[in-house]
Amino acid sequence: EINMKTILVIDDEPAILKYLKTILSGLGYAVRTACDGSSGFKEAKNNDVNLIVSDVNLPGEISGMDAIKKLRALRPECPIIILSGYPSEDRLKEAEELNVEFLTKPFEIPFLATLLKRLLPIEAQPVAKATSQK
Repeated sequence: EINMKTILVIDDEPAILKYLKTILSGLGYAVRTACDGSSGFKEAKNNDVNLIVSDVNLPGEISGMDAIKKLRALRPECPIIILSGYPSEDRLKEAEELNVEFLTKPFEIPFLATLLKRLLPIEAQPVAKATSQK
């Protein structure tokens, strides 16, 4: 499908990357993955990435909310969802200021699916004329 949206997942835990890739593919998205901040930034520069899901605690010289700030600066228009097992008041406030969504681990798949639908509205597909089958 040409209109498939691409989601970039950045997480340093292979199990989480695999899990998210499975879920997101199952929901009908194309998925790219990166296992640290620097490869995540490289991928994020691709304009075909429509949404970014990133863990807050990434290895590398740029991590935490600094990594998220850098992603936001790279892609001001791109929806970003950050994953964290430990949401603090400060983090939530910072997320709000950066205009990123906060998803606490563990999360429910239906909740994630709803969030994605809201952040990545699917453009109206041309309606096939079902009436011409008479």
